[in-house]
Amino acid sequence: MITSKTVHSFQLSQQQGHTLLTAQEYPWSVLQVVPTTPADFESTMAILKERGMVAHHDTDRTFCIIHLTSGDHDGQHPERHITITQDNHMQIINDLKDTMAQAAVWYKTNVVDSLL
Repeated sequence: MITSKTVHSFQLSQQQGHTLLTAQEYPWSVLQVVPTTPADFESTMAILKERGMVAHHDTDRTFCIIHLTSGDHDGQHPERHITITQDNHMQIINDLKDTMAQAAVWYKTNVVDSLL
């Protein structure tokens, strides 16, 4: 198991019928929960991976997490601007992957499991 140096908290919201998770810490990512079924999981993941960054829970195959935006959210939060350079781009990508992986665990624990 890989541990993270940052433990993220997420704000759960609905927008235009979509479930969003907003990280409350750097990199302030907005992530969308994409529902699927165990039967369609692999094809859903393949389609989503063609379009961008995707995360999923280790055992739950009923949802995926996609990255919508991070940082200043297209200028809405200028104090959260993230400057991406050749020197730091891999660290930023790793931070995004970590945030998304935590979001998948958070959503499974706080939403999916609470419905059971």
